[in-house]
Amino acid sequence: MMKHFKFLPSGLTGLYLLLASVSVAAMPDEQLIHQYNQIAKGNSGDISVVIDKLNDQIDRDGADALSLIYLGSAQTLEARDAWLPWNKMKYAERGISTIAKGLGLLPGEQTPASTQPVRQGLPVSVLARAIAAATYTSLPDMFNQFDRGYDLYLQLLQSPSFQAQPLQRSGWIYHKAVEASIRNHDKTQAMQWMAQMQSVQPDAKAVKEVRGLIEHAVWQ
Repeated sequence: MMKHFKFLPSGLTGLYLLLASVSVAAMPDEQLIHQYNQIAKGNSGDISVVIDKLNDQIDRDGADALSLIYLGSAQTLEARDAWLPWNKMKYAERGISTIAKGLGLLPGEQTPASTQPVRQGLPVSVLARAIAAATYTSLPDMFNQFDRGYDLYLQLLQSPSFQAQPLQRSGWIYHKAVEASIRNHDKTQAMQWMAQMQSVQPDAKAVKEVRGLIEHAVWQ
């Protein structure tokens, strides 16, 4: 590993490693992401705790794309759970804005996935786009974000960085994307995504689950 830094002065090498470790540490850790996941699935938990932790982390370490996108998604979950209509609107609009800021910080597709930190077994740019797409496409129609999220799925699932991921890590993203295609009455795209999965691992559990979604969907 050290041979990659042999042309750097020792002081700069240490600084480079320190900055790299801070960059990784500044993002949400697996425990916090797991906590978010449980609440997003409707299991027990207080989303305000996740929001507070993400805000504290951003205040301490600075904003990064993944933290902002998880924060924005958590804010939309806060809207989901709010009782008062004006709070639902306020929290959802705040979340939409926060996600947009996070997407603006993501590296371009030209940045190799192999050089990126990993969360949930995925490069952060893949995970961040998937969370943003899932959040946008799950919002009520009144927020007019579905098309934005669907476009994110279309771009992400055809990208080389996504297609390079093993299906056991990316299967849930296909599942969410197909759910969005059903909501969009886009059977052609759903079938294309299922075929893409089958070309990787035809007997995978994720393929069977997606096939079931498509077979039981009401297409118009």
